Amino acid sequence: MQIPVLVGILSTLLSADGLVRAADLSVKYEISTRSVYRYIAMLSEGGVPIESVVGRNGGWRIVENYKLKATYFTPEEYERLIFSLQSSTLQDDVTRQATLKLTGLNRVHESATLLKSDQLIVDGGDTALGELVNTISDCISSRKLCHIEYHAKDGSDSVRVIEPYCLILKDGAWYVYSFCRLRRDFRYFKVSRIVKLQVGDRFSGRPYDGVDSSVIGTDVLKGKEMCDVLLSVDSSSLSACEEWLGVSSVVKLGESYIAKATLPYDELLINRILSLGSGVRVEAPHRLRQAVIERCRQVTEINRDE
Repeated sequence: MQIPVLVGILSTLLSADGLVRAADLSVKYEISTRSVYRYIAMLSEGGVPIESVVGRNGGWRIVENYKLKATYFTPEEYERLIFSLQSSTLQDDVTRQATLKLTGLNRVHESATLLKSDQLIVDGGDTALGELVNTISDCISSRKLCHIEYHAKDGSDSVRVIEPYCLILKDGAWYVYSFCRLRRDFRYFKVSRIVKLQVGDRFSGRPYDGVDSSVIGTDVLKGKEMCDVLLSVDSSSLSACEEWLGVSSVVKLGESYIAKATLPYDELLINRILSLGSGVRVEAPHRLRQAVIERCRQVTEINRDE
């Protein structure tokens, strides 16, 4: 489930003058009609009084005179929703408006945009990385400085004092959006590149325009060639493929599935496809399929018995 889409659909229904059609929501939020029905069901189950009108010109509307109360979500739910919105890779106008509305509803809690460390568990096999993420989360909640030793991607090392404001999970990597006192500006730091971290004194905080995580992708993918990938997937590799590309990128076609995505063409892509096993076939581009075949041949040669 995409939290920004759920909140966006709720906002659309609240502001609509008449019926809202499934097709309109599907186009607006770039999701399938089936997903639209699922989100509507979630809102109904959550207590939003939604009327359904069937027929050719049917759709949904929220009953007249209904207003979303500030107490519709608990303080903990507000924290989780706003954190999810700010951490989303989809930082468009809908996401930003939804964040502002949720923050406005939750005026009671000054730290509404923060996720408490006991609500965040990172278990990815890398114990050190998980401890860093949890420590940074705690610093965000308590407004404490982080003294870090940072190893940049160009190989340089530096010692910095940062004011952490938001943790972002993008493409499987954690980033912390912070004000860097060395550079006197807001920066994104990749958590896995933090060599050492010490918690410092409290800081008062400063206003900022918001988090635009799209620049992370621009930085990470800078100079890399992108390609449109088309994969045929069977049930044995379906779950792993959905975890990698996201469920919205995989659609059912007959007895199998098709996955589409625009990805950087590099060694990591080839290795990732191989990790999905024999349940995946590369349909396009042709050179990627040939690269996968060649890599399989190389692995076979290396492991061949003498």
